[in-house]
Parts: sequence; structure tokens; C-alpha cells
Amino acid sequence: FGFCVFFQAALQVGGHGERLHQCREVTLLTYKSIPMQVDGEPCRLAPSLIRISLRNQANMVQKSKRRTSMPLLNE
Repeated sequence: FGFCVFFQAALQVGGHGERLHQCREVTLLTYKSIPMQVDGEPCRLAPSLIRISLRNQANMVQKSKRRTSMPLLNE
């Protein structure tokens, strides 16, 4: 979630958000309209109650990190 213009700008240039908490469900209540993105398209959301919940879990594949402290054999 980007909560201010600075965080939204940082995400656009390859930055990443900071994990505040990990949960199965979150409820957000907004009192004024807020800018947001839905499927990459910008829009303005009217004051509302937003409920986000975990639905399914998927297995992910990640490339292993290269160790920088150990020299490679061919170097």
C-alpha cells in the first residue's frame, strides 16, 4: 500500500513498500476520495469501506541469490 505521494513515486521507479504487518484480512475506512490504481489504471475512489482478504495461496519460484562473500571457481 502506498499511503503518500512519496511511497507511490518510489514504487514507480522500482522501489518496494515496507511491510507493516502480515494478516489474512484488513479493513480500510476512507473519509475522503483517494487516488488509487486498479489493474494498472488510475482512478479516484470515493469515501468508502474497503475489505481485503486472503483467498488462495500459490506456490512461487524464486531464483537463488548469488553469494558475494565466496569467490567463484572460474574467477
